[in-house]
Amino acid sequence: MSADHDVRSVLVRLGWILRRRPGGIRFEVSRSAGGGALFELAATVKDSSSLAPSVRLRLKRRAGARLTSAEEEGVSALSSALGLFMERATRRGAGDGGDAASSEGHAGKEGRDPLLRITFACNQRCPFCFVPLTGRGADFGDIEKKLDALVRDGDFRGELTISGGEPTLDRRLPSILEAARLRGGKRFILQTNGVYLSRPGLLEKLVGLGVVSFLVSFHAHEPALYDRITGSRGQYPLAVEGLSLLLKRCSKGSDVNATVNVVVNSANYRRLPELVEFLGRLKALCGGRGPELYFSMLNEAGHQDAPSWAVDLRSAAPFLRRAVRLCRKLGMSVTPFGGESGFPPCILDDPGRHTTERALPMERVRYADDFRGESGSFGRAKLPACRRCSFDARCFGVPATYARDFGLEALKPSRRKNKKARTLPRSSSRGSRN
Repeated sequence: MSADHDVRSVLVRLGWILRRRPGGIRFEVSRSAGGGALFELAATVKDSSSLAPSVRLRLKRRAGARLTSAEEEGVSALSSALGLFMERATRRGAGDGGDAASSEGHAGKEGRDPLLRITFACNQRCPFCFVPLTGRGADFGDIEKKLDALVRDGDFRGELTISGGEPTLDRRLPSILEAARLRGGKRFILQTNGVYLSRPGLLEKLVGLGVVSFLVSFHAHEPALYDRITGSRGQYPLAVEGLSLLLKRCSKGSDVNATVNVVVNSANYRRLPELVEFLGRLKALCGGRGPELYFSMLNEAGHQDAPSWAVDLRSAAPFLRRAVRLCRKLGMSVTPFGGESGFPPCILDDPGRHTTERALPMERVRYADDFRGESGSFGRAKLPACRRCSFDARCFGVPATYARDFGLEALKPSRRKNKKARTLPRSSSRGSRN
């Protein structure tokens, strides 16, 4: 069912008329039977040039307008359907309108972190990945324009994440890093599946150009399961070799670091403890520092486009808790949960250890007990009790698409006292590859 069909179905069911208002992106809603406007929805689109634009809707009720109980529920349903429609309408396929690079901003440890997607080619086909793969790299001229725009907008503080697709497939990667260095780039984060890090000399070349942090997607330690999740065949040995070379490079005297991104899904959640044990053995064998583990859940697009790969947190949480405890035992740190691929920290034993230091922007978060129907198609979801949780400001909850399919019984809001979080700039938070 299309997103515009969802909007129409809500309007028809409630007998409403939706009109576009002049000035910005504003919509006025009134009853088809006549009378004045009931309310207005004003939309703001963040990162409209990215693959993952974020739409925020602000509700303004008209003075004197009274809604029935069914209409009150309809406000939430219409907001969800309209927001989803706008996000899908503004989401640019990589092949639409040429081979433009995708420039995005994500909520990071120090605020808004810029990310640049340089290619839409990849050697893998993870089913939950939202990046449209055309097999082509972005136009180099457009990459330079995006870099210039980052400098003008003030988002470029010398650190930049390079992503794709798979950026190590792009032979222009060294030239792109050089172009970023000419514009003030000093430290680069590379999002990769690590397969081509096994190529002789590539890792050292990237480090020499300023890549100091590698986010390596590695979702399974068993070859057959690795092939299934990545939609590839025979790449597992190269991925392990590339990761091993990286861990050896992350010695105690080096400023290079590695984070392993594990997207928790219906195929691998039971094997998370064994995956951690495998990485612990690899760490001991390589003698390097790290890796840090980043456990991520499917984001909104993943739940919408690949629902069979989603997993109920009530089932996954026991295995995730065991995996986290093993990380501490084996001397590997765990990245705090944050962003739209982060788990709600309340599913772990000690939530305070796994939250970000800063508060997160909450414009897209809705608090409700039930997200079935249209309300489960857009934004983030939390329970009303989450407002009283001591970690509320530092938790995005779960995708509304998750809440629609599995409910919110897995959430266990905590009332334990905790330090007050600092507020992040208002920005989109899509910091994962999934």
